[in-house]
Amino acid sequence: MTAPAQAASVGLLRRRASALLAAWALDADARTTAELVISELLTNAVLHGRDTMTLTITRTDPKLHLSVTDHGQPKTATPPAEPDEHGRGLAIVAAVTHDLRIDETPAGWCIRACMNLSGPTNRR
Repeated sequence: MTAPAQAASVGLLRRRASALLAAWALDADARTTAELVISELLTNAVLHGRDTMTLTITRTDPKLHLSVTDHGQPKTATPPAEPDEHGRGLAIVAAVTHDLRIDETPAGWCIRACMNLSGPTNRR
């Protein structure tokens, strides 16, 4: 799913992802966690990414793979108005997933996270 790297796109892509996760019959806890991760990764792309962003979701039981890749021209970095309110997104993602990777590609950046769908928690 690809959209402009704008704040309005975060909700749109999250709703589309939510419908997909529901169609896959993920339990409520896994869906809620996946939606949180998706929101954080998309928001990161909006704040720090490029012109467009692509959300990719794949399921290979018992794992859910989530990635956001940005494409296009880099944005000019602007510091947040209140630094205490920003910068926790990837820490949150790391806390509820495993195998968090950030890779630079020729077109931009790709952030990948993996959730374990089996067992009592989503963590390893």
